[in-house]
Amino acid sequence: LLKHFARGHCPDGVGTTEPGQCAVLCPACLQPGKNIPEDWKDAPPDKRWLYALFVSIDINFCLKRKFILSDSIDPGISKGWSYFVDERAYKGYLDDHKDQNQEVSFSNCFINSGLAATGVGTVDCAQHNMKLCNAVGDLQKGEKYINMDYLFFSAMSHNEVTVLNVLYDIACQWSKHLWSWMMTLPSRFHLDFSSKAITFLVPKFHLPAHIEQCQIDFSFNLSQWSRGPLGRGWE
Repeated sequence: LLKHFARGHCPDGVGTTEPGQCAVLCPACLQPGKNIPEDWKDAPPDKRWLYALFVSIDINFCLKRKFILSDSIDPGISKGWSYFVDERAYKGYLDDHKDQNQEVSFSNCFINSGLAATGVGTVDCAQHNMKLCNAVGDLQKGEKYINMDYLFFSAMSHNEVTVLNVLYDIACQWSKHLWSWMMTLPSRFHLDFSSKAITFLVPKFHLPAHIEQCQIDFSFNLSQWSRGPLGRGWE
């Protein structure tokens, strides 16, 4: 991995590799300085949607991991250099805040005993289905908000876009206290949400299972600037 990203023979050592530096970026997503105009931040309000990023938050409960004696015996090898978050920092944050009172998702019914990881949480590019930098992490007790908060803000710390559409099947509940929980995260993950246009949406497949108010407030079809080129909401 380090050799492929020209870090294998770095004169100051591979330890200076930045988080996410060895991840392959989505070539079709907005990459400031690479594939969008230099004046993209100056776009008028009715054109800002052209530079919007759609991200999807989801869980894979099939990717389980059994208990091991210790991380030193079976260590992770990515060190936060690509898609997975840095394991030490991630688990350290979870341990420091394990007693905080957060709501939990009903997905906790997938918990299994004898597992070090009950699944994997991810933040993807919703339009092109590619993982974002430092946007993947193990889950220990189902789909807890504290895990998903960390993964979401970790992924967003690598992005500069000012228009953000966030897809999550429980966005209606998860987004309620998101900004207050953000303040418990390391300062490098803090997002200046006052300067961004952020819309939380529930994917169409999941929306019918929600109450009527959620179906109104978190619908693609009823959200301005979140529709596809043929007039249909993004699936």
